Amino acid sequence: MTRRLSYPLPAFVAFRWLALLLFFLPGHALAAVDVGTLRGELNLSPHVLLLEDRARELDIEQLLSHGDTLGWESSPQETLNFSFSDAAWWVQLRVENDTDADVRRLLELAMPLHDYLDGYVVDPQGEIVRQWKTGNRRNFDSRPVVHRTFVLPIHVPAGESRQVFLRLDTHDGLYDATPLYLMDDASFLAKAQRELMAFSLYFGAMLALLIYNLLLYLATRERPLLHYVAYLGTFFILMFSARGFAFQYWWPDMPTLNNQMIPLNIGLFAVTLAIFSESYLNLRLHAPRLTRVLYGLAGLCMVSALPALFGHYAAVFHLMIPGAILLSCLLLGVAVWRSLCGDTLARIYLVAWCVLLVGITLYFLRVAGVLPYNIVTEYAVQVGSGIEFLLLSLGLAWKINQFKNEKLAAERATLNLQRSLNERLEGEVAQRTRELEKANRQLTTMARTDPLTGLLNRRQFQELVEDELNRRRRSGQPLLFAVMDIDDFKLYNDTYGHHAGDEVLMRVSTLLLDHFRRAGDRLFRLGGEEFGLLLAVDSLEAGQLALEHYREALQQLRIPHEASTHGVITASFGLVACQGCAAVRDVETLYRLADKAMYEAKASDRNRVVTCSMVGKA
Repeated sequence: MTRRLSYPLPAFVAFRWLALLLFFLPGHALAAVDVGTLRGELNLSPHVLLLEDRARELDIEQLLSHGDTLGWESSPQETLNFSFSDAAWWVQLRVENDTDADVRRLLELAMPLHDYLDGYVVDPQGEIVRQWKTGNRRNFDSRPVVHRTFVLPIHVPAGESRQVFLRLDTHDGLYDATPLYLMDDASFLAKAQRELMAFSLYFGAMLALLIYNLLLYLATRERPLLHYVAYLGTFFILMFSARGFAFQYWWPDMPTLNNQMIPLNIGLFAVTLAIFSESYLNLRLHAPRLTRVLYGLAGLCMVSALPALFGHYAAVFHLMIPGAILLSCLLLGVAVWRSLCGDTLARIYLVAWCVLLVGITLYFLRVAGVLPYNIVTEYAVQVGSGIEFLLLSLGLAWKINQFKNEKLAAERATLNLQRSLNERLEGEVAQRTRELEKANRQLTTMARTDPLTGLLNRRQFQELVEDELNRRRRSGQPLLFAVMDIDDFKLYNDTYGHHAGDEVLMRVSTLLLDHFRRAGDRLFRLGGEEFGLLLAVDSLEAGQLALEHYREALQQLRIPHEASTHGVITASFGLVACQGCAAVRDVETLYRLADKAMYEAKASDRNRVVTCSMVGKA
């Protein structure tokens, strides 16, 4: 809409001369920006005048009618930053085109969260030739250029000048840094493409981490992974909203919701951070009292965000910043303490948290007006969070691997202890009298079998299969050996307890003894839920048929297993058939072949028999 201001002619002439005189006074001079030859991006902050409207009563007509008598001041900053202020601020800029062609330039206010922005373009005769009313608290379609920040197109005819007035206001006195840029269309397009590429990589990487860890949680049911997904998810939504993408793509007609989401997500981020940190560092075990303090501070941050639901935002940050600082210091202190105790996970967490903490600190110092707006303070949170979440993901992988190694170490320690006891008992029995020979024979039998299942143990597997390989090499007869592993047995123990797991092992072993009763069949418990079967059959087909019968019989037992995809206890089998046995160097080679086939069965949804065959001349 175009409006012309009308004044009595003498007053109008006097006003113009007074404005021209004041224009050249020191401290109030507004040098024009030559936009005709402008190429690239120009930071406008050093080229503008500022006016603080404490009462928020001035409008564009009053500004034009009173000229420079209102106390315009030059900008003292490279980037405008009014921080916490109850006033409205006017920004004045003069542009001129000394070329012989009309030009269009784009003025960008590169802060997507600014509440209210009114813009006016005035020609030398005092006529408003263009105006806008937009901002983060108005619908997204109020923006003249569809972009996450505020972009105003300014047309300057050949040989003319224009004055640009911007009125900046907030809902309740909270300003963020206000960078102003002027550029041509090509420069803006290049800048927008660079930013879109950078943010696409950033949000894409975060989304990939989120989906990967969510799938990993569904596969392993490790609770720290779920906490990590919640922590990463709240931070993703927070950053997507703070950068203006959520308002542009998710809820462009809901400015109130858009403004509420940011402080609420900060509160949720504090809560999920506390939950994840407690789980990741196992603080409930190491420091239960600190854990309560940690959740208390996170709850304080969440409660501090609630005034945003009622339209109060400055109060949110007044309350939230101290709480966030205390929460950050507590987490930093706990990470340092656990690191000094030799906790590798805590050291990874400490490095990751320090990187994020530096980014957050730079951001809040910029919001408070302590630090200037620049590329470091603007993108510090993104860079810091990207590094932090990557390090934490690696730490979670290390933690899961540590659990696996601890289990294997415990099994090896148990096996070594059993071997040591057997050797000591055998030595003592050898020195005893004839009255103890019967006990000696009983101990020898115990050393050959697994005490829980009654099957032959791993030691007997090594000896008996080695003898059988040598015999089959001499005779040229085939040898069939299978490895069986109970599916999802760790999840069964976690769900029903180890006592119930022992009951399952005994029932599985009893069923093995019922199905494989030929004179040459040998059954072994190789460790944990893994069994070995040396079959007295002459062909791969016969061996596979025997294992399929057993697999179906085991499934028909209907032992409940809620954590399994099949709902009941099942097993996976790897069967290897060796013709002549010349191609098998030793027992370990035979075991690895069968074990590999078994893991192929695991990878194929479990509860199946996978076979392989080796042919060698006798």
